Amino acid sequence: MSIGASPGRAGDGDLFHAMPMGLFRLAAKEAWEVVANLAPADKGSGAFEPSQDVSCTLGNVCLIADANPSACALLQVKDPAEIVMQPLASVLPEDALKQFAGGLYRLFRGQKAIAYDGTVTIAGGGKHEVAFNLWQDVRDLAPNDIYLSFSSLRERISLEQTKDGLQSDLARSARISLLGEMTASIAHEVNQPLGTIVASAEAGLRWLSGDEPEIAEVKLLLERIAKNGKRAADVIATMREMASNRKSERVPTDINSVIEEAVLLLRTDFAKRQVTLRLDLSPTLPLVKADKTQILQVIVNLALNAAQAMSDGQAWNRTLCIRTRQGIANVAVDVEDSGPGVDPLVREKLFESFFSTKEAGIGMGLAICRSIIEAHGSRIELQSTPHLGARFSFALPAEQALANGYR
Repeated sequence: MSIGASPGRAGDGDLFHAMPMGLFRLAAKEAWEVVANLAPADKGSGAFEPSQDVSCTLGNVCLIADANPSACALLQVKDPAEIVMQPLASVLPEDALKQFAGGLYRLFRGQKAIAYDGTVTIAGGGKHEVAFNLWQDVRDLAPNDIYLSFSSLRERISLEQTKDGLQSDLARSARISLLGEMTASIAHEVNQPLGTIVASAEAGLRWLSGDEPEIAEVKLLLERIAKNGKRAADVIATMREMASNRKSERVPTDINSVIEEAVLLLRTDFAKRQVTLRLDLSPTLPLVKADKTQILQVIVNLALNAAQAMSDGQAWNRTLCIRTRQGIANVAVDVEDSGPGVDPLVREKLFESFFSTKEAGIGMGLAICRSIIEAHGSRIELQSTPHLGARFSFALPAEQALANGYR
């Protein structure tokens, strides 16, 4: 049905009652009077933000003059008489009333139709998420009646949840695959501090077994044991986080600490490939709003790809730099290498699913990285010069910037 039709008038009643979405005809004479008194003298003034009192008033003076069967079914009302001539506030919760009040004001200001998502209250309690459309009959010069349609969002929400679930499963699979590639390096990174712990404990026992125990030496050995134990625990904790299947959650995060965790996993691999790591981390960065595990995955993937590119490309100066810097309303991360650069022929396909420049690669790493960063409201930028290296960059919104209204 086109917006602006008058489904509640003579000749249109059959159409009104046959519509597959919920439909109300609202008697809004008193509501229009309330809105008119609220309207500023200057019609070009800013947006109207209704107070709770105004929203409740409009919801109570706006009456449901007619309701079609689809509306009754969605609201789980058996007889239309239960809601006809009742205030709209009887079926709209507080948040939906506020949206309705804002939409009514925009109709008063001349907007032809208003669309928004919200909730309705179903019989017996509970809420149902719906898509609303609010409009008035263009054939009336001074309309008293307005029309409100609503249709269920459950199918759309279910599809979005399914999509998010698949995305999460793909990201986790890519992380586990990445951990599999790094098994030898991670094992070495854990075994090294464990070996040091054993050696230090044995030495400490010898110092204590003498006729005159060397307490100062034993203290130093105990400090070394504690330091190496923490190092091994940090590696294992990072591995567990990478392999986790928890629901994505964006929380205030220190991006520098995420990079340091990535280095824990990559240090042995860098040494094996003779890659020199340089960290240029700004010490005064604000927190970012991010899923820590997903961003860790992105950094590990980009850094490992860079190390492999330098190793495979026979770069003479294998230097990898991970840099953080503050933008106007975000924090930027650069992963820059001194390798052969990205071949222009593969550059356009680099972030596509199942495209890989490695013989045994499955082509999901960079594709997942791209989707993660895009889900965080940004994108991965690539700058590359043949024989001089490549730089992958992305930015994350600063927590303070979000609080101040930046997007």
